[in-house]
Amino acid sequence: MANHGQNNEELGTSSERPSQQIDDVNNGPIAFLANHPTAANLIMALMIIVGLWGTIKMNAQFLPSFGIDVVTIMVEWPGANAEDADSSIVQIIEPEVRFLDSVKKVQSTSYDGLARVSIEFEPGTDMQVSLGEVEAAISRLTTLPQDSKKPQIKRIVRYETIARLILSGPLPEMALKGYAKRIRDELLKRGIDKVSVFGDRNEEILVEVKEQILRRFNLSLESVANQISLSSIDLPSGNIGQGSRQVRSLGLLKNARDVAKIEVLSFNDGNKVYLEDIAEVNETFEKDAPVALRNNLPAIELHLQRAIDSDALELAEIVTVYLSEIKESLPENVMLEKFDVATNLLQERINLLLRNGISGLIIVALILFIFLNGSVAIWVLIGIPVSFLAALGVMFVTGQSINMISLFGLIMALGIVVDDAIVVGEHAEYQQKKGLTPLSAAVVGARRMAAPVICASLTTICAFLPLILITGIIGQIIAAIPMVIVAVLVASLIECFFVLPGHLCHGAVKNKFKNSYYKKLRSNFEDNFSRFREGSFKYWVGLSIRWRYVTLSITVTLLILALGLVISGRINFNFFPTPEADKIFVNVKMLAGTSKKDTIAMLGEVERAALSVATKKLGSDNSLIKMISVKVGVPVSLGSGSVTPKNASDEVTGGIIVELVTADKRTIRAPEFIDLWKEEINKLAGLKSITIQQVRGGPPGR
Repeated sequence: MANHGQNNEELGTSSERPSQQIDDVNNGPIAFLANHPTAANLIMALMIIVGLWGTIKMNAQFLPSFGIDVVTIMVEWPGANAEDADSSIVQIIEPEVRFLDSVKKVQSTSYDGLARVSIEFEPGTDMQVSLGEVEAAISRLTTLPQDSKKPQIKRIVRYETIARLILSGPLPEMALKGYAKRIRDELLKRGIDKVSVFGDRNEEILVEVKEQILRRFNLSLESVANQISLSSIDLPSGNIGQGSRQVRSLGLLKNARDVAKIEVLSFNDGNKVYLEDIAEVNETFEKDAPVALRNNLPAIELHLQRAIDSDALELAEIVTVYLSEIKESLPENVMLEKFDVATNLLQERINLLLRNGISGLIIVALILFIFLNGSVAIWVLIGIPVSFLAALGVMFVTGQSINMISLFGLIMALGIVVDDAIVVGEHAEYQQKKGLTPLSAAVVGARRMAAPVICASLTTICAFLPLILITGIIGQIIAAIPMVIVAVLVASLIECFFVLPGHLCHGAVKNKFKNSYYKKLRSNFEDNFSRFREGSFKYWVGLSIRWRYVTLSITVTLLILALGLVISGRINFNFFPTPEADKIFVNVKMLAGTSKKDTIAMLGEVERAALSVATKKLGSDNSLIKMISVKVGVPVSLGSGSVTPKNASDEVTGGIIVELVTADKRTIRAPEFIDLWKEEINKLAGLKSITIQQVRGGPPGR
């Protein structure tokens, strides 16, 4: 009888239980919100609205926003070699800028005819002030070479790649350049923030005079050049009428025909010698400028970029729509192709999140309906997307964005969000089975689980939050992970303690099995699970508690074993694993004095070898290589903020960019393809070096 009375007291059937239930229902915020008929629904609606608003307004971009606190100084010195540029320009500028406030690092590079100094400042520096200090320091210099040009001081502004377009075809270079300018201007009008053009050489008017003709007329090449300069000029000449009218000397000659009519000499008898009489005048393009090739045809590359505050997915859609429209107006023999699309990875990560979310909801739903009451399972299930929406709202309010890193954090948080609601919902159902009313069960379940659930969330926050302390660019990127985790956990706690109890209270109903077969199946499962829980499971839990020191020893042993596997190298440690590369860079360097024609021939052989390996390995109908872009005059590389100026190009340098299909759609790895590619290349005469490397991913910095 004593045992029976004790069981009744545990089940809440004693005379003191009802008053305790009333106290529980009426005290505290959880009880108030659970007892209110609409409070839970209003909070849930607010969470959904905030989440939808944040989803619509948040920017989608490849990486989180981070600052590049760099100012560059470029000084051109025509005719100087790299050593002279270093000694006469770099060595003078560096001491003036190295000790400015908040300077972290100064790097310099010298080219033939150019010096470049890069100044990196500490993160968080006011760059507008720093830019002014650099300009003031350079303006004080009086010892730069007299024939050097004015220093160009610029602050590096970060742009993100959207995609690259390559325009190619058997057209005159002027016509191809005209199409490229048209595409650039129209994309800028439609909202693309920056379009950089590569391969559009500047127009030149070439005047060739033979030496014997100069001697015949007693002329020098310098005198001919001076005459052309004096005859082709466009300068302001003041104003009249107190500034109401401006006067200009208009005489700038813009085509070869007009230049050919320039008067070079005049005689006393009235005869005149024009430039066309002594020289060949032709319109051409800048000889030493770098060029692009596609399928051995002239090409122009357009690099489409976005500013930090622009939405990458929206701009990518603008580009896609524009390409579908412009291709109809281009000649049939002109190809406009898109490659290096950065937003593809972002879209794939969003799709991965959606797939994981949907599949996770389905699995969670099945498990919940097996182990929990139907209404409890439904409200726990609804709480998962509500918590995620609220987290997106918190992300928007705190200035975050949808990017590769934040999406990674959301994918990690998928499993965390489910736990809180399940624990509260399951305990509320347990309390109801003990005899409490739905209201009391919901309140008691939430209150009793508040401490363990909050503590579990705090430990998770403590595990991720120290990532915010990492400095530099890598720190600014990784900070998105703890920010997302904190936002999801806060939203999950609000949902499971302020929303879920109200739904459990007003939506809890007892199971009424209309189908006898389902009732029998459910009853058998619950009986078997109850026997397992109260039998072997309870026995092993009790045994581990009674022999707690043995349990602790086993745990420590497993920890030592895990650490040993890592320390011994049997399990490699890689903080940021590099994914399989989809892009390969090739740089070719020929011997000094090699002609541009020979450089192009070597690049053509490298391109042929790549196509040959793809065909031999995968057959003639393979689609391994998506794009091959050839650049002559400059190397190709990822770069880390460095810029290779146009006048630093030369005829003996060239590069190739090869884009492969994504790793999940091909059967050959990039390193294997590179090895086969190297074996296939026939090295032509004059080759100095050739390097082939795959593009490595991951954030900058150590």
